[in-house]
Amino acid sequence: MKRFTLIVLACLSGILVSAQTKSFQIWTGIGVSYELSKKISFDFETETRFQQASKTLKQAAVSVGARYAITKPLYVGVSYEFADKYKKNGYFPVNTFVANLGYKRKLGDFRLGVQTKLTIEKNSYIKNPEDIYPEWKQKNKIKLGYAKYKRIKPSIAVETYHPLEAGANYRISTVKYSANCTLGFRKGIDFTAGYMFRHEIDKCEYISICTLGLSKSF
Repeated sequence: MKRFTLIVLACLSGILVSAQTKSFQIWTGIGVSYELSKKISFDFETETRFQQASKTLKQAAVSVGARYAITKPLYVGVSYEFADKYKKNGYFPVNTFVANLGYKRKLGDFRLGVQTKLTIEKNSYIKNPEDIYPEWKQKNKIKLGYAKYKRIKPSIAVETYHPLEAGANYRISTVKYSANCTLGFRKGIDFTAGYMFRHEIDKCEYISICTLGLSKSF
């Protein structure tokens, strides 16, 4: 446990030293999941994102999804999200469809998770002519968690965004580094707190994000 904590702190300190943060955000979320069977599960989530220490509501979103376990470590899933995103002249709705493929494995006291997502996002905010078309992205994530203790589960993760544009080279537009700790309570209730560092490569922006989440599983 001490060794894993040192790894997390080293990753975070390296991130903070290597770049200056342009803005700070707070993301909060509430989620509910229901396991219909050992292979099929459903989930519902709400999320709010505040800009600059809660001064501006940057985004409010709700999402629903389903997951099917092909084998014990391999699964597929689909989800839909509706969000209101803040722009300079108001809030604009965004519809996002997601298909994902994931793999998880036990490595002693550690848990390894790998996931790839295909997202199709339709934004109602039109600034440029190309904005009328849906935006396609691939998102790849790798996560390492420590599960020796039943009620305290720290983890670190790295996620990359890849725009899928006709005739364009495969590239990385965004990188997210995160460290979280989940506290398990009775009756399937979990509380998660974490820190995320987001590098928007195309915009040359660095964003620090505090994440807080509450979830209930049935």
